[in-house]
Amino acid sequence: MSNADQPSAAQIKENKQTVLAFYEAGLNQKDFAAASQYLGPYYKQHNPRAADGIEGFHNFINFLKANVPHLAW
Repeated sequence: MSNADQPSAAQIKENKQTVLAFYEAGLNQKDFAAASQYLGPYYKQHNPRAADGIEGFHNFINFLKANVPHLAW
């Protein structure tokens, strides 16, 4: 990757803020609607206990709400 292909410091900071906002909305607040604004047309889940895809993420959020409502990451 050349230097021209690398993101700027400002872009890296913005990306980090986006990721943190996604985690806060989805995992800490367990608010699928708020978290879904950060999802593209397909969501790859990296947790082996949750299914891939947007519906899989939605189901995972519902699981967290029902089973560990006070869990925060």
